[in-house]
Amino acid sequence: MKKGFTLIELLVVVLIIGILSAVALPQYQKAVAKSHFAQAFVGLKAIADAEKVCMLSTGESVGDLCCEGNICAVPENLDIEIGDVVANSPEIRDTKFFTFIFGNGVSADGSKIMAQALYKKYDVCVCIHEDGHFSGSTGDDCGSAEAPFDVLKVLNIENEGTCECC
Repeated sequence: MKKGFTLIELLVVVLIIGILSAVALPQYQKAVAKSHFAQAFVGLKAIADAEKVCMLSTGESVGDLCCEGNICAVPENLDIEIGDVVANSPEIRDTKFFTFIFGNGVSADGSKIMAQALYKKYDVCVCIHEDGHFSGSTGDDCGSAEAPFDVLKVLNIENEGTCECC
């Protein structure tokens, strides 16, 4: 009696592995995106908190955050270190997965945007507002490609279209 596998048995095994990988890969991509955005949420929250502390100590107002000359929108004036300076722009910081922009102005609903994170991998922007809620937008050429899944839906973030990529 010969030992070994028949061609049909090998094809069945390859087919099963292919089906499992087709199911697992999208879930893996979502898990990776979630872990990257966990880092962004922590960074955005830290930026917003540092800006609020600066405004309380200097008397600056949140409404002036987007305006030139506001010391609380410049990372060097805050007790926070995130990423590297981008192209001599002190309010823009670069990390491995995100570009953070400090003090980004006013959203469509009138709330102040404290900071935004632009995801480098996909066209997704996430903003943190003065009240602490997050919003996002997609398709503004933030990253290099369109996500293969709805990133904002996976993260339970409203797509308010309030984040404007630079």
